[in-house]
Amino acid sequence: MARTSKVKLQICEHAQRLFNEKGYANVSLREIAEAAGTTIGNLTYHFPQKEKLLEAIQKELHLKFEDQFFTSLNRDNTLASLCQSFFNSQVNREKNPFYYQYVHELCKDSKTLAQNNERFREKLYNFYFNLLLTLRNQGLMRNDISEEQYQTLAYTIVFMSALWIQNSTPYYDENLPKIKLASALNDVVYPYLTDDGIHQLQELSMQHNEPEKTM
Repeated sequence: MARTSKVKLQICEHAQRLFNEKGYANVSLREIAEAAGTTIGNLTYHFPQKEKLLEAIQKELHLKFEDQFFTSLNRDNTLASLCQSFFNSQVNREKNPFYYQYVHELCKDSKTLAQNNERFREKLYNFYFNLLLTLRNQGLMRNDISEEQYQTLAYTIVFMSALWIQNSTPYYDENLPKIKLASALNDVVYPYLTDDGIHQLQELSMQHNEPEKTM
């Protein structure tokens, strides 16, 4: 997939900042052009509608994850790659709340955004499923767990990641504890780990300041 041009990236960066500060619906193309130091004519040349700008931002968010994990997976330390993906998913959502909080509403209003999101989730599911099977083959995840159960685990990881900070979830309920996505996903995979996997997870959790697990 081709990268977004430098000019478009600059516009997208300013748009993301404004969307995060004010909300997607409250920012105009003219405001974005002023923030990016360009004219409204130049901006609309690259992005005729705000939806096109949002599509470009979505593309970069997806490409960033693919660059981090799909193409640079550390096969020598697969569990570290899994935990890093959890941590980076959390960070990406915290940095771009305008998108991840309202992705359902945004995709509901755009067939292109919805289709892109569906394709990315499918790719993400396959990534996690294959990664989990690799961990099983490396002796870090249990052999007494069926492949179908690992499929369910991969689905659960994708499902939780997709919904965690959406505006309609319990994430914002003041009566519930504030649990971070990375910590929750580590807890989800924990029962599937062997003793060696648990030991590695404890070390990795300490690196990200997550609480250790005990048997």
